[in-house]
Amino acid sequence: MKTEQNKQTILSFFEQFSKANVTEALTYLDDDIVWQAMGIKGELPMSGTMDKKAIGELITTVKAMMPEGLELKPIGWTVEDDRVAAEFISYGKLSNGKVYNNPYHFLFQFSNGKIIKIEEYMDTLHAKSIFID
Repeated sequence: MKTEQNKQTILSFFEQFSKANVTEALTYLDDDIVWQAMGIKGELPMSGTMDKKAIGELITTVKAMMPEGLELKPIGWTVEDDRVAAEFISYGKLSNGKVYNNPYHFLFQFSNGKIIKIEEYMDTLHAKSIFID
């Protein structure tokens, strides 16, 4: 049962993230959450670590850049104990007309029903070409 609850928590978090419901999205996260987007030394703006406050700011920024929202669709799951590995694909249209369509691999860790850690792997070159170049 815990497995399905953890998967549902992730889906609910991303649903609220996509709708830019910051307050609701943050309820799925532990107060001491750490979200690490992988990248060498955190040199790209989309790599590095975020705390709960920064995650809320990220949600707001994404909504400003993608007024219609960012869809995050799960395509695969592997679950063991308090860890969930999940593959997602994103889709969002930026206000400048560019399309963001990036594959992700996330590793979530849970404690007491809340997400305490997120490790994010994505195509950083695609993200750079859409958001920076």
